[in-house]
Amino acid sequence: MEPTFFQGRGAVRTAGGCLAVLVALAAGAAAAQQPVVTPPPAAQVAAVTPETGVIDIQADSLAYDAARRLVIARGGVKVARGGDSVSADYAEVDTAAEVVHARGNIVIEYLGNVWRGEEATYNFKTSTGDFGAFEASAPPWHMTARDSRRSSPRMMELDGVMLTTCEPDRPEYSIRAASATLEDNNILRAKHLRFQLGPVPFFYFPYLRANLEELAKFEFTPGYSSTMGAFLLTAYNQPLTDVFRSRTHFDVRTKRGVGVGQDILWTDPEGRAYDGLVRVYYANDSEPWKDEEQRLAREELIDADRYWLQLKDRHNLSDRDYLITELNYVSDPWLLNDFFDDDYQKNVQPENRVTLSHRGNRYTAGVGVNMRLNDFYGNVDRLPEAFLNFNRQQIFQTPLYYEGANTLSSLERVYPDGSDDEAYDAIRFDTFNMVYWPTRHFGFLSVIPRGGYRGTYYSKTPERTTVTNVVAVTNDLGEVVGTTNDVETLLSDGGAVWRSLPEIGMETSFKAFGDLYHGPTGIEEDEDLRHIAEPYADYTLRFEPNELPADLWQFDAVDRLDYANYLRLGMRNYLQTRRRAAVHNLAYADVFTVLNMDPEEDEETLGDIGFKTELRPWSWLKWDFDGAYDTQDDSVRTFNTQMELRHPEWFTFGVDYRYKRDTRDVVAGDLELFPEQRWSGRLYARMDLEESQVEEHSYYLIHRTRCLGIGLGLRIRPEEGEDGEDNYTVWFRIWPLAFPGFSSSLGG
Repeated sequence: MEPTFFQGRGAVRTAGGCLAVLVALAAGAAAAQQPVVTPPPAAQVAAVTPETGVIDIQADSLAYDAARRLVIARGGVKVARGGDSVSADYAEVDTAAEVVHARGNIVIEYLGNVWRGEEATYNFKTSTGDFGAFEASAPPWHMTARDSRRSSPRMMELDGVMLTTCEPDRPEYSIRAASATLEDNNILRAKHLRFQLGPVPFFYFPYLRANLEELAKFEFTPGYSSTMGAFLLTAYNQPLTDVFRSRTHFDVRTKRGVGVGQDILWTDPEGRAYDGLVRVYYANDSEPWKDEEQRLAREELIDADRYWLQLKDRHNLSDRDYLITELNYVSDPWLLNDFFDDDYQKNVQPENRVTLSHRGNRYTAGVGVNMRLNDFYGNVDRLPEAFLNFNRQQIFQTPLYYEGANTLSSLERVYPDGSDDEAYDAIRFDTFNMVYWPTRHFGFLSVIPRGGYRGTYYSKTPERTTVTNVVAVTNDLGEVVGTTNDVETLLSDGGAVWRSLPEIGMETSFKAFGDLYHGPTGIEEDEDLRHIAEPYADYTLRFEPNELPADLWQFDAVDRLDYANYLRLGMRNYLQTRRRAAVHNLAYADVFTVLNMDPEEDEETLGDIGFKTELRPWSWLKWDFDGAYDTQDDSVRTFNTQMELRHPEWFTFGVDYRYKRDTRDVVAGDLELFPEQRWSGRLYARMDLEESQVEEHSYYLIHRTRCLGIGLGLRIRPEEGEDGEDNYTVWFRIWPLAFPGFSSSLGG
């Protein structure tokens, strides 16, 4: 094809089968007299405007109407300016007004988002337009609207809105609104929202302002419990800034009433410097006790108004300074058990502490407070407590090393209201200093003698006074028939003391190596096998203090320190291999005991035999156990074991057994089947072996569809319901797979 030239203010030419038209538009242009020109197929037009630069027009067929300054494009149309573009089957481009009228399979890309429809008008100059019915994509969301208009570069107006993370043509769930606006392609303001499963609405909300990224953070947990009745637990997460977000709770329980809560959470956007939350939760509890027995135990401390105020914060002020805060104020001791079972299982009595700490190269220093905020708890209050601890470090250029710990505390032992015990307090300064002399003999034997001193100052000590009262003895008629003496010991505050605890000792150990095998072991990809045996002994002589524990107020383990003369003997064993070019412990075992070198008359020389073992033979098996055997009673004092079997596609199985003589004998099992498949399940059970009674068993079934997770759970706690009946809890959860996770707690 020969090149064709048009005279005027623009020029058109073909090159390599592609036509380029450069149109310089100006007021009163003579191009109005030019005829309509139809360029060849697979054409491209570049329209240059004084205000905005280049509008690129590509299509299978292009025509230019010079009279109307209109480019007509058919087939595979794409009109673009900068980062904005309109694709369609047919388009008319007004190059003067920079307006595109498009029809058929429209795709408009603007600010990184994609809008789809069948007919639209778009103004590149003002970034506004009438899009009509459309479909938009802002991953993971898909959005459709019956009608739409872009009223400004930042604002879209929508009618008949639907949002879903499913495929929009057949959504398994959706959020629908009568009308809405979308600001900056991110902030949605919608009226009359309906949450739907398929075509069935299940929740209504009159108005919502939300960030699209957080919109699916609505949580719904409906269910039924023997003690709670039918319930619906809801939560909504709303981002406030890059740092802060809000979480609002609204819970309804037919037997217990309504609960509302507000959480404010904060997180460092980089995930390192700080995080925390403030929680306020209130429940108007219509049945704060389940039966007469609970009423007698609770009625003095509980009423219908139940609440929890919580502050948690972790703040790294610098690489060496951190501040940790945790404060909890609850309406009664059973609030967490009844409504926040997850938190109750972690800590029966919530903590109240603030700690500011600085880590130096050779020391750690800080100050903290620990207190109770509710009078129905007991505690050792520390108001405040300052500490200065020195890491083990060399003393100048000598062979000696020093380690120390110093604490200054204002302590008060407080008891729950109604207790017969009386509170007491004291200021205590405790300093512990130890010097070590590490030596090595014969090339393999480590010997570390040590000597140190512990001094503790108490501003007060208990003073006991014996009082004898004469009490009259009467008969059944109330007549005095004699007297008797009633001896009572009264405690009061005595004077200050300084307790001295000198200590000497020595630790020794050595390692013996033995190569058992060279080459592949047949265990996964491991190579070589060796055994390391490490016998060790640690002797301690702590001289008798000038103040015995019975003469001191008791706050913690520091006050129970007394004369000691014992030798700790043990043997550590390692079975090692080389796995993925690193040393791997197939098995670790430590067996130890204590020899009392100066036993009392009722004491034995040989103490408990303790053990700790960790087994890691395969990547799919972990098995740990530890315990202590009482040699005096020939019985196990404690024994704990945890085992986990894991196959990433098929199952995870865990067993946890806890035994403490005369106190606890409990085993728990947890089995998760097909964790990443469309159907998966979880089973959990806990049994008190001492009472031969199952404490809890629960079952959870999960089905994953194309875009939803659906969970059905059942928990049974025998004899915890009303009148000693079993407490059943059934719950249902549904969530978009794009947004996993729940913050609602089922409670007790």
